[in-house]
This record gives sequence, structure tokens and C-alpha cells, in this order.
Amino acid sequence: MKLKLIPFLIAILITTVFASCKKTVELPAQPQNKITEYKVVNLTDTVIYGAIDQIDKSITVYVPFYLNLTVIDPAISVSQGASIVGKVEPIPISAQDVKYTVKAADGSTNIYTLKIVQQNTPSLTVDWSANATLEVSPLLQLPPIIGDFQSRNGSLVQVQMTNQKSNKVVTFPTGSAFSLSPSDNLYVLNGVILPADIDTGSYKVKVTYLGHTSEITRPIHVFFQQPNLLIPSREVKQGGTISFTSFNTVFVGFKAASVTVNGKTYDLPIQSYTYTDMTLKIPDDFPVGVYYYTAQYSFQFDGWDAVKKIGALTVTAK
Repeated sequence: MKLKLIPFLIAILITTVFASCKKTVELPAQPQNKITEYKVVNLTDTVIYGAIDQIDKSITVYVPFYLNLTVIDPAISVSQGASIVGKVEPIPISAQDVKYTVKAADGSTNIYTLKIVQQNTPSLTVDWSANATLEVSPLLQLPPIIGDFQSRNGSLVQVQMTNQKSNKVVTFPTGSAFSLSPSDNLYVLNGVILPADIDTGSYKVKVTYLGHTSEITRPIHVFFQQPNLLIPSREVKQGGTISFTSFNTVFVGFKAASVTVNGKTYDLPIQSYTYTDMTLKIPDDFPVGVYYYTAQYSFQFDGWDAVKKIGALTVTAK
């Protein structure tokens, strides 16, 4: 009798198994407020993809130094129906604490943090170019700097000069119009132009590039040179003013100016001057006329020879 029940029990078991197989198990709904792809698109013939961590809500972008990037311009994909809150804009590669908020159609949000990792050169060593003259004047550029920059992107370089006597610091920040060009196995940095108001004296020079800082062992001396200026053609009314600009030097100790026409010398009172510009007054009684490269100017500076120039000057009545 018991043997007759076995086929019956097997049939019940098979029926139960088939019935359980037809049951549908609902998976939990996936959030629709995710960043699904992050890529850098401001490169020629290549794309950098960011690594997205959906657990800690971060995006990591690795930027190799040889790509010469100063900013990244991202293209971001999100879940269907979601959007990025705010405008997606280019980002400096030195930026920190950049965040993106993704908003789903149901109003839920996720906040992602961007991490930019610069894959930099291993080190930096710099020096002046061979046979460089280690003296320079305001408004002129430093001698070429040689270093293992391994890049043509001069805008990533920062140069800092420290006066050895006063410790006053002059900084040329990243983003400046420096140039880097290859030379043998190294690179040459040019275009570091001294400001007009820099103090004279000896300076230590330090270069920072892609997370590395290196100081040139030999200091450079900043000095003033003989003031000089351009004398373009000028037209002015009696009692008016004329201006002149320095040429590859600065105005130091400017104290007087005059001009001679028709054999008579007229003082030109100083209205104002800076390191690079001067404004002078034409006397009310200055003779009206066209002095085509016959106006003989003289400029006096403390401690320097008088600067004498001939220019074209036209003076009209008030």
C-alpha cells in the first residue's frame, strides 16, 4: 500500500515546484538620480573618463601632465529623466570641493564630489641658462630658465622672486604668459617680465610647477638703468598737456622737462608721472606753430644724464 502512495506524492511535489517557479519576485526600484558617465571633452582626438564611485558619491579624474591641460571641460550623463542642478562649466585642474547635484524626476537628489588627480612629473630641477647675465632691469624679462618641465604649457608655471635684503616677494602666478620650449632633454622657460615697480637688489628665484618647487641656486640682481622714453608726434593746445611713455626702462627721480623751439627754451611743468608715464603742461604763452622734428626736448632725472630727444610738435591756439 505504501508503495502505491509514492507516485502520488511525487506528483504533488512536481506540481508544487512548478507553481513556485511561476511566482514573480519584485526587485527594489533603482534610484534615478545618478551620474552614469563623466568624461573630459576638451582634448584633441582623445577623451578622459572619470571613475564614478556610486557608494561614496565621488568622481575621480586623472589628468596626465603631458596633456598640458589647465582646465577640464566635462560632459556628464545622468539617469533617465534626471538633470544636473546648475550649469556645468569648465573647471581649473587645481580646483577643489567641486560638487554636482543630480535631481531625479521624482525630486530626489544625489550630490557627487569631484576629485581631480594631477599625474605630475616626478621632480623639478631648474637653473639659469648657460652664460646667462644675472642682471636685469624693470620691464625687461628674466634670463631663460632651464628645467625638466617635460611640457610646453608655460601657463602652469609660477615664479617667485624674494628680495634677499627686505624679504619682499614678487609673484608671477600660474596663468601668466610664459613660454616653454624644448631644448635637448630639457625645456626653456621665457617671458618672465619684471614689473615696473620692483625694488632693486639681489633676489632668490623659486619656480613651482605641477606640485614641485625648485629654487635656483644663483641669485639675480635687479637694477635701474638710464631712463629712456619714446617721443611720438604730439598735437596740443596752448595750456594743454602732453604725455610720454617710458621705453624698456622706468622713470626714476624725474624732476624736470623742457623743450626748445625757434631757439627759445620753454619749461614743461610736470603734472604727474609714474614709473612708465609722464604728463607735462604746455605753457599758455607757447608759440603757435608746427615744429616738425625740430622740437628739442630735454628730460632731467636725479643721478642720470639728461635725456635729449627731437620730436614733432604741433601747438594750436587756445
